[in-house]
Amino acid sequence: MLEAKYRVYDSAVLDAPIEEVWPVVRDLVRLLPLVFGEAVKGHGWVEGGSAENIPSRFQFTLQPSGETILEEVVGRSETEHSVTYRMIGQAVGITGYIATYQLRPITSEPGKTFLDWVRDFAVAPGNDPAKVAPFLAGLTAQEVVALKKHFAQRF
Repeated sequence: MLEAKYRVYDSAVLDAPIEEVWPVVRDLVRLLPLVFGEAVKGHGWVEGGSAENIPSRFQFTLQPSGETILEEVVGRSETEHSVTYRMIGQAVGITGYIATYQLRPITSEPGKTFLDWVRDFAVAPGNDPAKVAPFLAGLTAQEVVALKKHFAQRF
């Protein structure tokens, strides 16, 4: 039986130049508390991973559920300002999760950066797609809003 796949796409204009945004978002462990705030605890690199090594695994615990999620950075381009990562196993009702985000300078508006974030996933067996897919879409939208707010408040 074929598994239904879902895609969530978000984008935003961040009020900071790419030279300021990239050092923050290239490291997923640094990015996690910015996008999740108090909803993430115990985040860090595992199994000898680091922001400088690809592939590298990291984990974090979502609050209030206490669910621990293991993910792996599988690609990063310093020239394209992009990061690709995937979930190991399943969590929050999803499986087969892989995501890529990329930054681009906005040439017509110096000092601003365009962010786009694509996430592909399937709904894990025993979960309701009518609940899981909208939940993940809402969560990703909140993460983008948190990034916008972070870079808007940097002054």
